[in-house]
Amino acid sequence: MLRPLAFACGLASLGIANAGAAELCHTRGGQYAKNRTCVSSVLPPQGRNTYGPDKLGGGESGAWCEGVAGPGIGQSITLYQEPGNVIGSLSFTNGYTRTPELYRANGRVQQARLETSGGYSKTITLRDTSEPQTIKMSPSKVSWVRLTVLSVYPGARGSDTCVSEFYLNQEDFIDDEETK
Repeated sequence: MLRPLAFACGLASLGIANAGAAELCHTRGGQYAKNRTCVSSVLPPQGRNTYGPDKLGGGESGAWCEGVAGPGIGQSITLYQEPGNVIGSLSFTNGYTRTPELYRANGRVQQARLETSGGYSKTITLRDTSEPQTIKMSPSKVSWVRLTVLSVYPGARGSDTCVSEFYLNQEDFIDDEETK
């Protein structure tokens, strides 16, 4: 197992920064805003596989997997955007979807609390499927959206909970000028 400092240095080499004592973040530019994805914990690397916030792009890139003891209840993913934009939905793909075996082996999010900087807060139930899910919400201008794990579908092997995709639907962004 890696020491915390070595693990943090390894994340820094991947472009993942420690935003504070409780978050690890990955920043990338976007069409409408600068996007930063932060997570409350990360499963340490296993061989060549890493599980940080940079993996929330889905597909072959892997998955974010929480890194605390147990199934990850209370762990979170926070999406930041600068400047804030009006959004109406999010995309979410549950579990580690690289292979059907990895999907079944690891935990998936069952219920979560969804919160935004605009004051929106709702408990949602996600389906136990490897197919993408759209999470609709009241359109509002937000600078961040947070998903906090409340319960999980258990994995067949181990207690790690993973998510392959979680992002703001850019096609739903509404320019502030259009809302005036």
